[in-house]
Amino acid sequence: MLRDLGYKVVSHWFTAIFVAYVALWAIQYFVIFPLEAQALGKTAALVSLIYLPHAARFLAAWMIGPKSIFALLPASLVTYLALYDDAVPLDMADFAAPVIGAFCAPVALELMRIVKINVYPQEVGIISWRTLVFAGFLSSILNSFFQTLALDGKFPLEATFDILTRFVVGDVAGLVVVLSLLVVMMKLVRGKSNAEPPCFCATSRNHCRYGKRHWSWRFHIERAASLRGGGFVVE
Repeated sequence: MLRDLGYKVVSHWFTAIFVAYVALWAIQYFVIFPLEAQALGKTAALVSLIYLPHAARFLAAWMIGPKSIFALLPASLVTYLALYDDAVPLDMADFAAPVIGAFCAPVALELMRIVKINVYPQEVGIISWRTLVFAGFLSSILNSFFQTLALDGKFPLEATFDILTRFVVGDVAGLVVVLSLLVVMMKLVRGKSNAEPPCFCATSRNHCRYGKRHWSWRFHIERAASLRGGGFVVE
């Protein structure tokens, strides 16, 4: 009973996106930021050259669609406010950065869909990783442009191009790193017996309601197409 309840909680798309974003943000803040601060100095505090949370928001928008904003927005706000200095009063401009970050990926994917470049998961066909990375690049362009406007006055004018470039490089690098890790993990799992991911819809494999097909990575990727329609269906 507790096992089923726990699976229902973590498998809901809102919880999954929120936890993934916060987890990558924690790695970013406690591991990557300190390393970059030592190597790059104060500029790293504004823009990272490897920004992992962008991968979370982009993959969330890709898997779930525009409604992923409802999870990305609170996740962005929570992580932003966690670092905010209590001595400085908040104003509306302070919320611009997390809001922009939450909207950049869903907006980019919707813009591509409008111009007939649909990179959302489909029930049939092969995923084009190049197109996926391009979509991530487009979302980082939108993010960098509007984030730079939001950060206006927080860095010298002559550093604007450098900040813009770092936003793009950091977002794309973070996306590529996470995608690469996911591909490696999938290959490692395939290298094991039967190349089958865990199944939570039954207590044993023999009672899996989907049969052996449910145990393939291809099946799970194909099912991603349904997430954008009626939400995540807990099995």
